[in-house]
Amino acid sequence: MVKLFIEHILGVGTNHRGLWGNTKAYYGTVEQQGRLTLHLHLLLWIENSLSPQAIRDCITDGDSVFQRKITEYLESLQCGQFIQGSMETVQNLVESESNKSSYVNPIDILPTSPPQKCGEKECESDCSQCKNSVTWWEKFKQTVDELLLKLNVHRCRPTSCYKNNQTSCKSRFPRDIFEQSVFDPETGGITLKHKEAQLNTFTYLLTYLLRCNSDVTSLLSGTAIKAVISYVTDYITKSPLKTHSIFDTVRSIFDK
Repeated sequence: MVKLFIEHILGVGTNHRGLWGNTKAYYGTVEQQGRLTLHLHLLLWIENSLSPQAIRDCITDGDSVFQRKITEYLESLQCGQFIQGSMETVQNLVESESNKSSYVNPIDILPTSPPQKCGEKECESDCSQCKNSVTWWEKFKQTVDELLLKLNVHRCRPTSCYKNNQTSCKSRFPRDIFEQSVFDPETGGITLKHKEAQLNTFTYLLTYLLRCNSDVTSLLSGTAIKAVISYVTDYITKSPLKTHSIFDTVRSIFDK
C-alpha cells in the first residue's frame, strides 16, 4: 500500500506529476497505533518550491499576481471545508442519498476513474463525453463530502481528548474559522481559508482516492517545519519500514 502511494500519489519512479507537484524528496514512517492499525507520517519536498522566507518576501513586496497564484495553489491542496456547502448542508444531502434503495457507502467501494476528456475546445451541447465528465465531477463532490463527514469530522471524547486532566482538546479542536485566506503585509504570513471548526486540513483528491481519514498541511514557516520533522522522526525507532534516517534525506537535498 505504501509503495502504491509513493508511485501513484507522489509520482516517484514514474513519468507523471505527483498530486502536489513534482516530488523532489520524501521521508515517511509507519506508526502502529494501540488498536494495531497502521498509518503513515510523511514529509514531502516539492521540486522548485520556494522557501517560507522567499514566499514571505514576495508577499511583503505586494506582488498581487504571486499572492493570487500561491493562494490558488495552497487552497486547492490544503482544504478545511466541504465542497458543497456547510456541514449541515452536507449532512442533509448524505441523509437523503442514504435513504435511496440504490445507496452504497463510498467507504466500502473503490474510487471510479474519470471518463475520457473531450478534446474539443467548443463542444456541442449533446456531447456524451462532456456529459459523462460533468456527471463524474458531481459524483466526485458528493463522494468527497460524504467521506469527510464520516471520516474527518472530529468528535471530542473525554477518554482521549481530555485525559490526564487536560482543559483543552489534545487534537486542538475546534479550529479557528477563516472565511477567506488572509495575507499579513507586514510579516508576509498567510492564513488559509478554513470554514469548518471540527475539520482538519486535507486534499480533496487524496480523500477520494484513499477513502480514509488523512491530514495534509503545507509548512509555511521554519518553526512548523522543525516541529513536524521532530514529530515524524519520533517514529523512526517504531517504524517497521525504516530504510534510512531523516538526516540522510535532508543531506541528499542539500547535495542536489
